[in-house]
Amino acid sequence: MKPKKMDPTISARAPAKVILTGEHFVVLGAPALAMAVNLYSTAHASRNETGKVEVEATLPLRLVDSGESRGVKSEELLKPLRMAAEVVLDRVHGNTRGVHVQVECNIPIGAGLGSSASTSVAIIAAVAKSRGVQLGKKEIFGLAYKPETLIHNKPSGVDQATTTYGGVIQYKSPGKVESIKIDQGPCILVCDTGLHRSTGRLVGAVVKRSKTREAIYRDHVDEVARITKSARRALEGGRDEELGELMNRNQELLQKIGVSHPMLERLIKASMESGALGAKLTGAGGGGCMIALCRGDESKQRIARRLRRMGGTVYKTSLARSGVEVLRDS
Repeated sequence: MKPKKMDPTISARAPAKVILTGEHFVVLGAPALAMAVNLYSTAHASRNETGKVEVEATLPLRLVDSGESRGVKSEELLKPLRMAAEVVLDRVHGNTRGVHVQVECNIPIGAGLGSSASTSVAIIAAVAKSRGVQLGKKEIFGLAYKPETLIHNKPSGVDQATTTYGGVIQYKSPGKVESIKIDQGPCILVCDTGLHRSTGRLVGAVVKRSKTREAIYRDHVDEVARITKSARRALEGGRDEELGELMNRNQELLQKIGVSHPMLERLIKASMESGALGAKLTGAGGGGCMIALCRGDESKQRIARRLRRMGGTVYKTSLARSGVEVLRDS
């Protein structure tokens, strides 16, 4: 009697992201310029015989959820991950809904680097492939909205678009995602304040304020639209000094709408004093990460040393061109 053949484990990964221009304003209608970076979430998916969606996650806390957990904290953290698997099962109509998913997230949570989008996108790709379905990137991007809504209430879509497509994109709406062709990615340093916060609450507060100060925010949105378009041309033309100036102006507008933080401001100022061409927060703000545009590797190392002395955590990152990808069968 031949031993029963085990179903393979399918692995997929998706990168983190930084936003070069446009965050917050993208939910108000301005385009954003975003770049995928090589910090990853990886998902491993395999069939099980329980009929349940089982999720294990290293976030970096190790959590286990068999669909019956009573732990509020673990349930809240794992709920969007389970939903990412469920939206795929609804889509592919497999013979069994039983799936085991193990997630390894090497992207800091709540830091503005798109950890939730990256994780959801990796799970969607892995679970679909475990059912014998290779989803296109456009469909993965669309399916990621539902789990992202659990975390961010009304996500703009820029996070899951960047982690799905990879490289550098210009994003305005789900139907307006453009990949930008560049020979070499900008030399971006990413530094974490260590102060993590809720993206949903920060974005919600900005949207609420925009409704009571419509004229001011309309002017901001118009200016950010011009900044993003100019930043794209500068990036395509390799004009780093111009790109840096545009990033600095974007940061001034983010300060004006109240989403910066004193620690972010100190790190941004130190970056500029150490030779950065431009520096700004990335993501929702209120803490989280900032990015600095550097002249090259030597400049990047000098700025990194300064920021570490100030208490920041610097991540070694570079452009991730591929976006989400299925890695292997095992």
